[in-house]
Amino acid sequence: MRSDIAWLALCGALVGCASAAPLPPPAQPRCDAPAQPAATQVPASAPVDPGPTATPTFNPAPWVADLDALVAAISSHYANLDFAISARQMDLAALRTRTEARLRAAKSDEQAKRAFRSFLRAFGDGHLSIDWTSPEPAAKTAAPAAPTGALCARLGYEASDPGGVDFARATSGFMPIQDGDSADIPGGVLVLPGGHRLGVLRIALFSGETHPRLCEDARTALGIADDAACDDECENRLAEEVSNRLTAALERRAKSLAGAHVEAVLVDITGNGGGSDWVDAAVRVVTPVKLEQRAVGAVRHEHWVKDLGDRLHDLKSDLAEHGDLPGHPIASAIDVLQAEIDEVKTPCDKSALWQPGPAKPSCSQLVRVLPVIPYAKPGELAARPTRDLLFGPSRFAYHEGVNVLPLAVLVDGNTASAAEDFVELLQDHHAATIVGAPTLGAGCGYTNGGIPTVLPNSGARVRMPDCARFRADGSNAVAGVTPDVVLPLLDRDSPYQRAKKVIAGLGSAWGRIVGRTEPRDARR
Repeated sequence: MRSDIAWLALCGALVGCASAAPLPPPAQPRCDAPAQPAATQVPASAPVDPGPTATPTFNPAPWVADLDALVAAISSHYANLDFAISARQMDLAALRTRTEARLRAAKSDEQAKRAFRSFLRAFGDGHLSIDWTSPEPAAKTAAPAAPTGALCARLGYEASDPGGVDFARATSGFMPIQDGDSADIPGGVLVLPGGHRLGVLRIALFSGETHPRLCEDARTALGIADDAACDDECENRLAEEVSNRLTAALERRAKSLAGAHVEAVLVDITGNGGGSDWVDAAVRVVTPVKLEQRAVGAVRHEHWVKDLGDRLHDLKSDLAEHGDLPGHPIASAIDVLQAEIDEVKTPCDKSALWQPGPAKPSCSQLVRVLPVIPYAKPGELAARPTRDLLFGPSRFAYHEGVNVLPLAVLVDGNTASAAEDFVELLQDHHAATIVGAPTLGAGCGYTNGGIPTVLPNSGARVRMPDCARFRADGSNAVAGVTPDVVLPLLDRDSPYQRAKKVIAGLGSAWGRIVGRTEPRDARR
């Protein structure tokens, strides 16, 4: 259900699906036009040359209409609208008025686009984006061409720089582990000031798509030909097998660090922008603490009515065919799910938020959807056809608590989305010490591709979250994670500076990490 983060680029980010063509850009003078010759005297009787065609006058009206459409869409299905009001204390009426004034004062399409980008940036949401680039043209109906190239490459499996903190830049006390899993889960032993031995492992992204070697192994094991035409079912089967192989690599890495006689383990997820549901398996490998699934916020929209309806149908079929689960009553969970569907169908009019005045709607745009089963042991639900609906991590093969050593997790301002989910679960269950800088605050993203939103005049495609994750205290995870031990990590730090800061912070917080002292801020 998760999708990777899209960062706002200069011209917007994340391509959606458009239903209207963008407005043609106004004519612009060519930058390489030759210099005009000096004016010559024209007889009075000669016709006047009108010169080059004048640039059409910019018309703000279509852009203002698009703003109205965007406001309506946000009111309808933006999952973090309640958070914007309650936690960010946004004055949406003022924001809308200010943006419309900018649009009416704009002199070009580009100025209007900047006004829209500024409007969306005000929400501080890493999953909220707008894009005016033209979508790929629809392919003409024809017989599908024979696939060319290796299957994993065609599906987008591509290796990338693992990133992370380069401890070797700042100390000779870092010893990398070189073995068959180094390309997938890099690891090593860091000797901190005072001689403490810390095991380090790196997860660059919670996704198998950056592991082409594992994809090749999975393809071979599943008997899928390299030149096969792989449909959605084939892709999903391959992705699950890759995820299970990545889980196995993570488990071997945890065991290798324990064998290196370390006193604690650090998981480095700095710069990790998210990924997939594989995070549900990965997080349970690194701790013996039983991590429970949490409630999810679903927007009141037909998108979620269909999603939850499909779940209800599948759970009823499972119950009818296989009976109830001892200790996990599916029948009662079905009753709860039906009530949640009824609530999702109930509209909440948020339009008054954009009007001046004290009267504001009190209803919530989100409905809390409870997990069917908060916790199940690995493999306990393997025989159930709806195991992923009953308990999400059950779709993967994993072993709980392979690492039993004290756990720390290193984060920064680019730790986001699914990576934040990893941190939230551990922090909420008091299963790890979180070290580093506050995370991005992307929260939940899009379920089943999200809800397409296309502005009618400019053709802009807007992506906005349709779900929310709730923390243990009931707060929206879009606020981001504040580490237990805050370090002054800056984007402008060199690799050496970053490594020095982290090593110093880990040394100062050692007692906290291994559980011998009370929480403290490493800056003090």
